[in-house]
Formats: sequence, C-alpha cells, structure tokens
Amino acid sequence: MENRYLRVLLIEDDEDDYTLLRIMLSEIASTKFDLQWVNTYEAGVQEIYRAEHDVYLLDYRLGARDGIELLREVTARGCNAPIILLTGHGGYDVDIEAMGAGASDYLVKGQITHDLLERSIRHSVAQKHAELELRRYRDYLEQLVQERTQELEETNNRLRIEIDVRRTAEKASRQLAVIVEGSDDAITSHTLSGIFTSWNKAAETIYGYTASETIGQPISIHIPPEQLHEIPELLERIASGERIVHHETVRRRKNSDYINVSLTISPIRDDSGSIIGASTIARDITERERVRKEREELITELREALANVRTLKGLLPICAWCKKIRDDRGYWQQIEAFIREHSEAHFSHGICPACAQKVREEAQRSLG
Repeated sequence: MENRYLRVLLIEDDEDDYTLLRIMLSEIASTKFDLQWVNTYEAGVQEIYRAEHDVYLLDYRLGARDGIELLREVTARGCNAPIILLTGHGGYDVDIEAMGAGASDYLVKGQITHDLLERSIRHSVAQKHAELELRRYRDYLEQLVQERTQELEETNNRLRIEIDVRRTAEKASRQLAVIVEGSDDAITSHTLSGIFTSWNKAAETIYGYTASETIGQPISIHIPPEQLHEIPELLERIASGERIVHHETVRRRKNSDYINVSLTISPIRDDSGSIIGASTIARDITERERVRKEREELITELREALANVRTLKGLLPICAWCKKIRDDRGYWQQIEAFIREHSEAHFSHGICPACAQKVREEAQRSLG
C-alpha cells in the first residue's frame, strides 16, 4: 500500500461500534492506523475543520442530526479528505444520497470485515488523492490557459500597435514622398560610398539629369573636376554623424553649365541607428550669386568714382540773378567753369523741359 501510516477519525455516537472498528483496524497488517474517536456531530465538524486526519469514518445516525447533513456541511466548507459513511442498515437511496453529498464510500456496519474496511479506506484515500491531483492539474491548466490567453491578448495588442505604427509610418512616408517630389529644392540621397539612391523632380530640373540617369551612378557625375577634392571630406563628416548645413559650392548641369548651390547634408540611419548614407538638399543660388557679384561690382565702381571726385568745401558766394560764383581771387565765373577748375567733372549743355517750354512761349509771343 502506498501509505504505511494513516490517521483516522471516527465520528460515532456508539462506543461499541468504536471498539469494533478499532479491533478491525488493528487486524490490518499492511497499514498502521492511528484511530481517534468523537461521539457528537459538533465535535466531528470541528475535528474535520482542523484537517489533521487522512480519512474520516462517519456514522449515519448522530443523535438528532445525521451524517449526510454533516457531509454536506464540511464538503461545502472545502473538506478534501475522504469521508466513508457507515450505517446500521443498507439501502440504495441512502447510498445514492451519501455519494451525492460527497462521501467517498458507503459501508453497512453489519457487513463490514477488516478486509472490506481496509480496501474501502485504501480506495477512498487513493481516489481522493487522484481527485486532488486532477483538480490541481485542472487548476494548472486553467492558469496556463489564462496566461496563454493574456500573452495572446498582449501579442495581439502589440501587433495592433505595430500595425498602427506601420500604417502611420507608411502614411507619413507617402506624405514625405509628396513633399520631396513637390519641393523646389533638389533632394537626393546616396550611400556612404557616394552612389546615388534617389533623385527627385526638382533635381532633374536643376541639374538636367533624370532619375534613371543618376540612380546607381557615383555622385561625381554632376561635380566639376575642380570640386572633386571636397567629396572625401564631406563623406567622412557624414559617416561620423555630422549634419552639414548651408555648404555653398559649385555643381555642373548635364549641359556642362556651372551652377552655384547651397547644400544641407544629413546622415541616413537604419533601424539600429547605424549610418548607411546621406540625404542632400540643394538650393540653386546662381541668381543670388549673380546679383551679389553685380552689387559688389557696382560698389567698387562707385568707390572708384568717389575717389576721383575733388571735394568742394566752404561758403561759395553765388549771384542770385546770373548764378555766377565768385572765386578766391574775387572774380566772378560761370558755375560750370568754377566746378571744372575745382573737380574733374565736365558738363554737356542741354535744356530742361521747363526752360524749353518758356523758350517756345517767348518765341510764339515774338512771332505773334
């Protein structure tokens, strides 16, 4: 037998039955039984709640109350030990009621032998152990199902979040593609080894090359030979993670014309954060450079002109009627002669519209 020692509680109001059962248990050689006895319903309930026994032998008649009632009470309270119902008279109805109330077995007192009692106790203990193991396994399976269900729900939630993130990223990517294609600036990308990987419409307009002509080609395709020296340095700076802003340089169009551009170059990273290439935004500043050079040339010319002009200073007496100027020697000179002597300016004579009108009017009056 699996258990060599069992603690047994007998709930019986007849001491003679207690003595008889004690003798029977002592005759069982395969197992040693520690038999204890209580003779009231209440004492039996209290002992069962203490849960200090391996099996309970319960008399059907316990004064004003019966063993079926006790069975239902302790079973409802969670008693897990086997309970064998003993009765002084047999009956199918009592057997069915006892089993329905939670009894592990049902024995008729007048028919009990020590072999039958041993077999009933052994089977009841084994059956209860099996029930407990089955219950624990069922609880384990339920817990496992709950954990797997929770894991599945969490996985589904993560999957939904990932799908939403991907949809958002795809939408943002499409919007970015529209922005890139609609930009007035040339937006391109290339690998760290300097091979073009993208080329937008504005790049086609500014440089004259189509995307099919540049993607897969080295970036030197549109760089003047005299500017090739700057490429290794720029690639090295990008590879180190630096973002280059407003780098002004010269590029070459497909028709070999040179254009001035301002470049903003940013590193491109993969999902792990490693730099795998660069994106370049190029703005055509050729017109701006032309205006700047013209302005510088004009300023230079003005400075040269000012350097050649003699400065007239001081109070100049001028006739209010004939507009002659009195020089330092006290002679009156025409204003043109005076300015010519004191500067490098020369005059060409003409007539303003107002004076021309006056001349015409005087001529008409004299002819009239």
